[in-house]
Amino acid sequence: MKLKFLVIFLFVSFLIQAQNTSYDNDVKHFIEINGTMAQYKAAVNQLLTLFKEQYQNAQVKEEVWKEVETKALNSLDGLADDLVVVYKKYFTHDEIKELNTLYDKEVLQKFIVNVELLTEASQDPSIVWSRSLYNQLTDFLYKKGYSK
Repeated sequence: MKLKFLVIFLFVSFLIQAQNTSYDNDVKHFIEINGTMAQYKAAVNQLLTLFKEQYQNAQVKEEVWKEVETKALNSLDGLADDLVVVYKKYFTHDEIKELNTLYDKEVLQKFIVNVELLTEASQDPSIVWSRSLYNQLTDFLYKKGYSK
């Protein structure tokens, strides 16, 4: 009887572990395809550029910079693991699967790649719009008899 219980316990434990691994992998895939990890990688690259500027007079050898870069990029794995925990607090495994299906679509990937360009290109129209709106509302209030 004890052996039977042990076998069942081990089997259930194995299933739960396999399910968690699948869930974790699905979350990691999601944070990869939604651009989260690309943003952190860009931050690492900016940090490396900053370090090279700060240490330019130290004559750091190229192989040392390669080691620094490797360490910095490897740190992203630990960050990804930490982000998995965060995402699992807010999304069920089924929701993550649905998000992966959505984000795997080519058109959404195109949006993710271009979102920074869109944001930058949208700044000028946004500034013009906000100034115009400010002036319109100021004029409206002035015509109603209000002043600053």
